[in-house]
Parts: sequence; structure tokens; C-alpha cells
Amino acid sequence: MSLSDALVITGLGMAVVFSGLLLTAGLIVGLGWLQRPAATPTTAPANPLPPAASAGPGIDPEILTVITAVLEVERRLHRIGSTGESIHE
Repeated sequence: MSLSDALVITGLGMAVVFSGLLLTAGLIVGLGWLQRPAATPTTAPANPLPPAASAGPGIDPEILTVITAVLEVERRLHRIGSTGESIHE
């Protein structure tokens, strides 16, 4: 076996390995796109709380705003939504 044969075999082997890596990466990205939930409308309901819950003791509106913002961030980070999925699935 000559040096040129060895270099050809090495080049072909490297090409096979890198093409396999690219196909694997493409498959992972493609499956990630399939798992994304469908776009949901971002409009909030007019009154998200039932009438009985909104008639309870008063909560400072500033604290309620902070709690709502934290819950929204957590929902977006963990993709918890109307599809019923949770962070542990």
C-alpha cells in the first residue's frame, strides 16, 4: 500500500464519519422542530379568575403583578401550556 492509497482511505473514512455526524445533527434538529407546540394566540381572557375567587380578600396589586410575571416566565421556560405537558415528561 502506498502513501497515496493510505491518504485516500483516510480521507474517505473522515468523510463518512463527518457525514454521519451531520446527518445525526440534522435528525436531532428535525425532531426538535416536530416537538414544538403549535403557535397559540397570545390574547389573554378578559377575566382569568372566576367571580368567586376575585371576591376574596384584597391582595396588593403590585404583589399580584409580580406573582403573575413569575408564573408566566416559568410557563414559558418549561413550555407548560394548554397542551397538558409538564416539565417532567
